[in-house]
Amino acid sequence: MNSQSNTLPICEVRIPTYKRPKTLRRVLESLKDQTYPCWKAIVFDNSPEQEAKDVVSDLHDDRIIYQPHPKNIGGPKNIDLSLQAKSMLGGKYAFSIEDNNYVYPNMIKENIETLQKENINIILRNQEIRYDDDNGISQATGETTRGKWFKQGVYSPIEVHAAMFFCEGLSNGGLFWDTENIKTDFALGDFPVQDGWYQEIFRGLKVVEPIYFDARIGSVYTVIRDYKSVGRGSRLPGRLATPSKCNKATQAILRYLLDRHGSELIQKAKIIASYNDENTRILEHQLLNIMYTEHDFKHVNFINRIFLLCKHFVRAKTAGDGFQLALKACDVAQSA
Repeated sequence: MNSQSNTLPICEVRIPTYKRPKTLRRVLESLKDQTYPCWKAIVFDNSPEQEAKDVVSDLHDDRIIYQPHPKNIGGPKNIDLSLQAKSMLGGKYAFSIEDNNYVYPNMIKENIETLQKENINIILRNQEIRYDDDNGISQATGETTRGKWFKQGVYSPIEVHAAMFFCEGLSNGGLFWDTENIKTDFALGDFPVQDGWYQEIFRGLKVVEPIYFDARIGSVYTVIRDYKSVGRGSRLPGRLATPSKCNKATQAILRYLLDRHGSELIQKAKIIASYNDENTRILEHQLLNIMYTEHDFKHVNFINRIFLLCKHFVRAKTAGDGFQLALKACDVAQSA
């Protein structure tokens, strides 16, 4: 570490890991390549075998702290721990990155400069989607995590919520924040929702301040090779199907948001839909999912709209109360 770093604020990097020593080494080496030298990383090892211990030891960098859990606390809780808003290591800034992802050399430096320039507490940074081939080599997919739904600039909480018609809203690995001034608490704690996708949504529901979206690629989000076939990416469903994650849980969340924001939410979602034809199709399906019909439908014809409305009406009537409890918890968090 050079002498300049003694005068720079610390950036904390929280890394949840579980049985992936090779990719953990990759992300730690990407940190060592950062042009911003004043960072500290804490590795939360969730594996009882502690495979990450030797990786940290081999790198001989006192900026990296190894912290194993006494027992496996589960992936969602390990990630949630890494997203606590306040400082853990005395850092002015913080972000979390999972062990199979990695960062590009200028990311920390650029994010700090953006926070200062925009006078804002939270950045949502775009990530490149890549996959590891059979030889462990990172390969491009040509897609990003948020480029289809966000444009460069400041987003209010309701605009983040409108993005939930199309995606999770926030992405864990894209978040970067000022630990001293942030008003939003991303950590969910003992929340009644354990699914990783919906945990990201509920973090977005907790946002109480503007967020700056930076469209530049700052890091890599690694997916499995056939990610499009399991609901990640751009492939659209068939004629009568609905977009991925268009189910009881998403229905409950979007209906909750409509009750909370009213027609303004729909207007914000229409702006995102205007970015491309795929977004327009997805919005129409999601509006039908919440049985909202005050829309000029272009892609779903009348017969199919009737079919889907009936389908989603039955879904709403037979939905359990699990997500309703979670949404009530979210209301408590918003009013706190």
